Formats: sequence, structure tokens, C-alpha cells
Amino acid sequence: MNRSAGIDRRRLEALLGGEELAWLRDRVRQRVEQGGTVSGVVRLGDPSPAQRAAVDRLMGRRPSSGRHVSASLDALDRLLREAQVCDGLVAAVAELDGPVRNRRAERRQRDAAWARVVRQAADAAEAAGGQDAPWMRRWLDELVETGLLRRLAGDAAAGGLLLAQAQTVLAALPGDGATTAGLAAHTLGDSHSLDDGRPLTTLVLKGIQHRGGIADPGRLPQGEERRALWATVGVLGDELSSTVLALGLHGSQSVGGSTLTEETLRLHAQAGEPIRLTLSQLLRQPAAFDRLAGATVFVCENPAVVAAAAQRLAATCAPLVCVEGQPSAAAQTLLRALAGAGARLAYHGDFDWPGLRIGQLVMDRFGAAPWRFATTDYLHAPDGPPLRGRPARAAWAHDLADAMAARGTAVHEEQVLDALLTDLTATSPSAWASPGSGRA
Repeated sequence: MNRSAGIDRRRLEALLGGEELAWLRDRVRQRVEQGGTVSGVVRLGDPSPAQRAAVDRLMGRRPSSGRHVSASLDALDRLLREAQVCDGLVAAVAELDGPVRNRRAERRQRDAAWARVVRQAADAAEAAGGQDAPWMRRWLDELVETGLLRRLAGDAAAGGLLLAQAQTVLAALPGDGATTAGLAAHTLGDSHSLDDGRPLTTLVLKGIQHRGGIADPGRLPQGEERRALWATVGVLGDELSSTVLALGLHGSQSVGGSTLTEETLRLHAQAGEPIRLTLSQLLRQPAAFDRLAGATVFVCENPAVVAAAAQRLAATCAPLVCVEGQPSAAAQTLLRALAGAGARLAYHGDFDWPGLRIGQLVMDRFGAAPWRFATTDYLHAPDGPPLRGRPARAAWAHDLADAMAARGTAVHEEQVLDALLTDLTATSPSAWASPGSGRA
């Protein structure tokens, strides 16, 4: 007799082995893996003669007939124990066909482990307190509801580590001009931990979306959108691919002569030509804007405004910066430099939900005032396409979002170009600003 760990292998194979009884062993495995009990009767429809004979022999009965053949699991379990072949049916199946897993119990254990991970992250968010707690809860809810965290991490232990790292990075924002590599090195000790394509980077970018109120559940940011998201929290990416468009923007002459960026700005402004500045230029050859202290610099959302201003106004255009949607790192760097020099930023964007979010960001972060961006400006403009997406707030005009929702249409900058260009011909703020007009 060959016994291993209390199992008589030879007798077990003679009793329950072979292909003829494989279906019975499979039924036992399925019940255990699904969290069921190994008891009751199992039946096989349309058995082969060999299968029927094997079951009848196993059960110690006369040859049976009919469309089914059946076996009592309780009787088999008792037989194996009393005959000291092995410790019941589950042990028999594990010995003959490999380990039997209780998948339902494993799933419950995994779910409990994931629940602990998310609860710990939620507790950390609550402990941090302040204005970050609400959006961080929404972020965690999305990661759980969409299954994104599980897909990225694989198991609860890895998920807990990713969440803790993501919260560490998010707590360090805004980055105030740091690069992603610098932010990663400072917060996590690994300059590559926030590289594109990494699971941690995806979690952090989703957090930034919720932080800024621009989350799109289930959708992951891609390409330029990712760089723009980093830029919303003052983190820089590629210094050459990030750019900003401007027209009529003069820099001050630096002590000891102009920088390359100042000279480039001067030449383009004199020629009435738009200029596209890279983040690299703004960082390595920074321009001083002292001469714009107290002056108005207009900021728009769409390149169409710059194109029209260059065509109609050329060198007579007032200083104009275009953020081109969600402000890039370059755009934010330029706006920060202008605001720091004392320029008065005046912002106009599309009257749609993304446009309100962009406007709120520019006003909150750089102290811009609204430029023809009030409720009355919206109501007096022609209808545009239908409003789509999730509504946004407009803190500078508390009734604007309600008015837009009631009307149901967007108003894009291209529809109000004439009014914007009229302002851009002004030589002083008093020529275009008036109380209650939605202008700075």
C-alpha cells in the first residue's frame, strides 16, 4: 500500500480514478470552488456504458438503467473515510486531479482586502482634512467603481502601495514649476516613478482631474491632455512640446541687454505677427515684463481670436495671450510671469462647460478678471451648438451656469469676434472696462 499524507493512493485510484469518473470528480471540484457543500446526489445525463458501469461499481449496486446515472456524495465521502482511503471526497479530488480551491472564499478574501485598502486611503484623505477631502473621495469612488485601481495594481497589496504613493504626490501639489521627474524624486525618491504609461501616473492624473473638477469618469487622459493636466497643478513636462501663442506682447529690456525671448517678442510685436513660445524659451531665456505693470494683457481660449487679431489689427493689437484650451505648462509659465510683473490679466473663453472650467482656473491661479465673460454677455450673444458634458461653476458670475443650463446652447469665441477685436484695439483699460459688464 502506497500511503502519502494519510492517503492510500493505490486504492483511491482503483475506486475513484480513471476517465469514466472524471465527471464526478469535476462536480465535486465545482461545488467546492463555488463555495457549495459536498453533499447530496449528482447525476449525469446520457452516460456512456463505461461511465454507468463505473458509477454502479463505485456505489456497490447492481447494473442500473435509464437516461441518467446518479451517485450520492455523502455515501462516497463516508466510504472513503471509513475505509481509510483518504479524508473524504475533497481530499480525494485534490490528490487525483490537483488542489481544489474555494474560489468564492478567495473572492471574498480579495474583496475584503481591497475594501481595507480603499478604507485606509479614505481615512488618510479625511485625516488630511481641508478642501482636498471631497474631491479625493470622488477620486477614490471612481477608481473603485470603474475597476481602474484593480486593473492597474493586480492585487490589494500593490493597490495599497499605489494609492499611498498617489496620495503622497497629490498632497505635494501644486508643483510651482517642478518637472514630473523632479516631483517624483522629491516625493517618492524615484525620478522615473511618474513617467508616462506608469500605473501610478495614471492614478495621479485621475486625481488631478478630480482636484480641478474636470474628471471624466472612465476616460483616461492622453497625449497633450496629460501635459495640460500636469500644467494645471504647476508641473512641467516636455519643455519643447509645450507651447503658448501670443500677439503684441512686448518684454522689458533686461539689465545688460535683452534675452532671446524678449528680442523675439519685440520683433514679432512690431511686425504684428503671432509668436509661439516654447516652455524651454520661457525657462532658459526668460522675459521680463516690468513695462506691462498695471497694463492689461488679454487672454483668450481659442487661436481663432489671435488669427483674426493679427489679420485685422496687426501691430496695433493690445497684448494678447491664447491658452488654446486647457492651459499648457508654457501658457501657465507665461501667465505666471505676467501676473508676477503686475500686469492685469483679462480672460475670455468659450461659454461652454469646459470653457468655464478653464476660465475658473485662469482666474483662480493667475488673478485674471473676466473679459466679456459675464451672464449678460452670454445672454446677448447668438446661439451656438448644444451644451454637452458635465456642468461647471463660474465663481465670477454666480448665475452664469444656471443661465447656460436654461438656454442649453454654447457660445464660442468665434461667434463674438467683433466685440473682442474692438476691445483689443483699446490703448487703456478705461476704453473697454465698465462696471457690471463682465470685464475687468
